Amino acid sequence: MRSVLALLVALAPGRLRRHLGRWLLGWDVHPTAHIGRSIILARKVTLGPRASIGSFNVIRGLDELRMDVGANIATRNWIACPPGAPALFTSFPDRHPALIMGKWAMITVNHEIDCSDRVELADQARIAGFGTQVLTHSLDLVRDRWSVAPVFLGEQAAVMSGCILQNGTSVPRRGIVSAGSVVNTRLSAEQTFYRGNPAKAVRPLPDTLRYWYRSLEDDSSEGAVVPRRQRAVEAELEAEVEDALDSGR
Repeated sequence: MRSVLALLVALAPGRLRRHLGRWLLGWDVHPTAHIGRSIILARKVTLGPRASIGSFNVIRGLDELRMDVGANIATRNWIACPPGAPALFTSFPDRHPALIMGKWAMITVNHEIDCSDRVELADQARIAGFGTQVLTHSLDLVRDRWSVAPVFLGEQAAVMSGCILQNGTSVPRRGIVSAGSVVNTRLSAEQTFYRGNPAKAVRPLPDTLRYWYRSLEDDSSEGAVVPRRQRAVEAELEAEVEDALDSGR
């Protein structure tokens, strides 16, 4: 029944989606939040002021979706917990299938996020570009059993296109992971550029990187998705990081 109601909300016109989400599914949605044509199936949904979910996302199987002020999920993302998770992961009673996004955190376009356990983005953290996979469960081949653990991105951390973040990993505050990298451990050095498979620290990033001082409150007043702006932000960040690395050589 909830699947049918979620589809009804997704197909409803414009601002009516917020109201239907509240009335039919019990969502806590701020009046300035934006919801596009996306399937959202989570037991608890909380969208803060100017939080935004674009169109063509599938968000299902979560215990909780929580988005703070200005948090943004752009478009064509698959954010889900496997349907058979309760039976598969009985050895992990404390797992929390959830996506938690801090103030102005962002998930851009066409990412796959496994929420068998919690995925958390701190304030202004970003899963940037496109095509990144975030995994919170895996099969331990040595012991032939499932392994489940959360993934965490610290404040102002950024993960660029085509990365893989394995379960139990984290990116520290102001850590930036280069495109195509594989994170298989908890990275520890803050304000550092990481690259490779497995991702390793390349060098510290300077305090002068303009990305650290970006004011996101100038973006769309209604929290609507602005894909062109997002693309410009990611291109600018890539250029700034490369310039910072070049100047440090």
